Amino acid sequence: MKSIKMKSCKDIPYWHSNVEKIKIQCNILPKSVDIIIIGAGFTGLATALHLLRGGKTVALFDAMKLGDGASGQNGGMVGPSLHKLGLDGLSKKYGKNKALEILQEGMNAITYFKKFIANENLDCDFKMTGRFRGITNLKALDGVISDCEKLMALKGFNFEVVSKENIHTEIGSELYRGGVIYPQDGGLHPFKLQIGLVDKVVRLGGRIFEETAVGDIEKTPNGFQVTTIKGSLNAGKVVVASNAYTKKFSNNKLAYFYKRLLPITSAMIATEELSKETIDRMFPKKRMHGGNHRLVQYYRASPDGKRVLFGARGSDPFDRSLQNGKELKTHLCKIFPEISDVRLDYSWSGKVAYTFDHTPHLGVENGLYYAIGYCGSGVTRSIYLARQLSRRILGEDDHRTAFDDLNFESKPFYNGTPWFMPFVLKWHNFLDRMDGN
Repeated sequence: MKSIKMKSCKDIPYWHSNVEKIKIQCNILPKSVDIIIIGAGFTGLATALHLLRGGKTVALFDAMKLGDGASGQNGGMVGPSLHKLGLDGLSKKYGKNKALEILQEGMNAITYFKKFIANENLDCDFKMTGRFRGITNLKALDGVISDCEKLMALKGFNFEVVSKENIHTEIGSELYRGGVIYPQDGGLHPFKLQIGLVDKVVRLGGRIFEETAVGDIEKTPNGFQVTTIKGSLNAGKVVVASNAYTKKFSNNKLAYFYKRLLPITSAMIATEELSKETIDRMFPKKRMHGGNHRLVQYYRASPDGKRVLFGARGSDPFDRSLQNGKELKTHLCKIFPEISDVRLDYSWSGKVAYTFDHTPHLGVENGLYYAIGYCGSGVTRSIYLARQLSRRILGEDDHRTAFDDLNFESKPFYNGTPWFMPFVLKWHNFLDRMDGN
């Protein structure tokens, strides 16, 4: 393989190129609002949207610039985000009925998400393309097919098997021995979605303060007094929607949450523009793509059909985007050796939040509402759970989810910093190599 070209590579998200950011004019804090939301990603913005329409006054605070968290930088893939343990694993832990409820929430999320995008008329390059999951060995393929057959018990779930003989109808690669198609998946431009939500919140009177970290959260007779770097204000309720950045930008007032979240680096690269013929050969049906690697990989053509976008767990110990990008390029070229000499134009990384039970959680803790822990599949889950959480805050019916009564697990001595993840990633990388992946 030729040396990886990184000299002109920008360490910013591809998604932020050629997209005009909305200028937020909020500088002066109000004295009080009905609800404060910590985090202005998909969860915070969608929650704010529902609450504003419910007649509440809302202020959102984000410690970073809008778009610098996972919502503005992710792979732009949507789907039911079914649980890692599958039906069998969840059934052993919770019983079959509860397992089916948990899995069905994923189908509920994508069904709601499609309606939400259409009803809100959000321009974010959303297309239900389906997702192809390539499998590198026949034994693993048999296991995936078996798991999918069990998931047919879910309302709305479907899949198709792709044989080795037909693999090139789905992907221009020799790596896979077969695969499955998930038709209930799709793709979009995540930063356009975030900007669209920002616009709607602002138009409804929501106040958004970026680069404004929240400090103390003190209970008062009427709710909470919240201190930020720009001053203090009062609120009747507080929503925690900071997900993977909860510990980085908070004090011990939010320790309950960050001791239950594992911030993990997710890195992405975008190639230089390629010819239409090359993209069409690599992605004949412009689906979303993934594999059966333990080190999760996801890839696709860009919405304009000109680049390859590839993501995986970032392994650089100092979380340097360009260093992560070099390793991602080697993984990408195992799938598509023909682009080994292609230049990278963008390389970026950020944090996603996993939980110890691989399940998102929402509810109320010590008076603080929250929806967090999407385990790397937050686009649809965040929008859906934002609605459910908003219904609960507004006292509306039908706010229940299958996640409500799940124990939000932590581990002894865990303080919110997953120091053990580099060792886990190395072990998974070793197992992938042993499997020939």
